[in-house]
Amino acid sequence: MGAKKMLTFLFVDEDPRSLAALRRLVKDLPGCKRFARGAAEALALVREEAPAVVVSGDLLPDGDGLGLLEQVRERYPRTACALHAANPPVTSRARGITWMDRAAPPAEVHALLRALVAGLTFSPA
Repeated sequence: MGAKKMLTFLFVDEDPRSLAALRRLVKDLPGCKRFARGAAEALALVREEAPAVVVSGDLLPDGDGLGLLEQVRERYPRTACALHAANPPVTSRARGITWMDRAAPPAEVHALLRALVAGLTFSPA
């Protein structure tokens, strides 16, 4: 059966208000949106279904967002990853991970998410 892979987003942040704001911001983007409050919960969701896009805050109650995104990229190299943080990471570890300014206006964050989606390519399973 040639079912098309559904676009799936995963948003991770320790702050429920930030997750609620992201939920409102992305409601018009196509695909499934999943939300997690920490790294362990996010990794469990990733194991259930590999997301096309993962956006994580930098500080999580059980780890850091950059470390989480690196784990996702290691397991799923085609997943688009973005760190939603106040400052860009100062380490070269962040290769292949986009930085999203936490203080950016919602329209700018939305545009970056659309650009990440536009850059995705899906290969047949």
